Amino acid sequence: MPRITESTGDIFAAPQNSVLIHACNCRGVWGGGVALEFKKRYPQAFEVYHQECHTPSSEFHQKSLLGTALLIPPQDDDLATSADEGHWIACLFTSLDYGRKVSPELVILESTKKAMADLQKKMRFWKAKGQEFGDLWAVRINSGKFGVPWDRTKRILEQCGMDVKVVAPEGEVAEVKQVGKQDSKETAYTDKPADVAGQANLLDSGNEGSMTEKTSKDTAKVSKKRKERKELSPGHELQPSDKIFKKRKERKESSAGHELQPSDKIPEELVKSSKRRKEKKHDSGTTESRSKEKAKGKMSKGSLELR
Repeated sequence: MPRITESTGDIFAAPQNSVLIHACNCRGVWGGGVALEFKKRYPQAFEVYHQECHTPSSEFHQKSLLGTALLIPPQDDDLATSADEGHWIACLFTSLDYGRKVSPELVILESTKKAMADLQKKMRFWKAKGQEFGDLWAVRINSGKFGVPWDRTKRILEQCGMDVKVVAPEGEVAEVKQVGKQDSKETAYTDKPADVAGQANLLDSGNEGSMTEKTSKDTAKVSKKRKERKELSPGHELQPSDKIFKKRKERKESSAGHELQPSDKIPEELVKSSKRRKEKKHDSGTTESRSKEKAKGKMSKGSLELR
């Protein structure tokens, strides 16, 4: 059964032909943490890694590296300029970016799982060509500059089916334990593909307090609106304050057979005014017709005289 053994020490003191595993970004940068130490000890291996990230130098290519592994054989220049024992360098592309743009935690964990599977394929390829490997050595990958708690990455390594010796400096172990006491929250990891946009807020831990307060206010507003818009069920007894009650009451009052209330009756003055307008219109129409008939009669009389 595959085992993950942990101890304190120096990963660079591993025996010859050992495979040294560490996590990398896809931008071709070893600029901090243990990656910077790898760059100092294995400058030629760094050039191989850098070229892999920039051939071609495109966003599409670098994104395609995420979740893969680069297995770099011992480089002659590194053997001549350092105390290298002939180590193989395994670069796991677990984050697209670095620094403040580091990928979300779940993306890093998912990429670690895929990269370890890809590393196994590449090791099988070399073994088929007669290459022999020593043990797999690793640092506490993802727990440094990428900020992922080590125990979560460790669970991924336990599922990869490979024996891995994990070593860490004593100072790093003490620091990790202290951070572990402060951070008691545990985030469950699943095998489902991670949604990069959906997990972006995991990076903004500095705004956690303000985000929580804002979320509470937004939730209260939504609850209030839902309560106002909630449709009443058929068996619900309408309250005078309900808007639906008022509308139904108005429709009911305007329906046939409704007995008009005193306030609903048309004022008597409006009725008389309406009658006067109708009579005036009728009188004006009668006068106009009489004038037309009179004018017609005069025209007839004039025509007879001309004859």
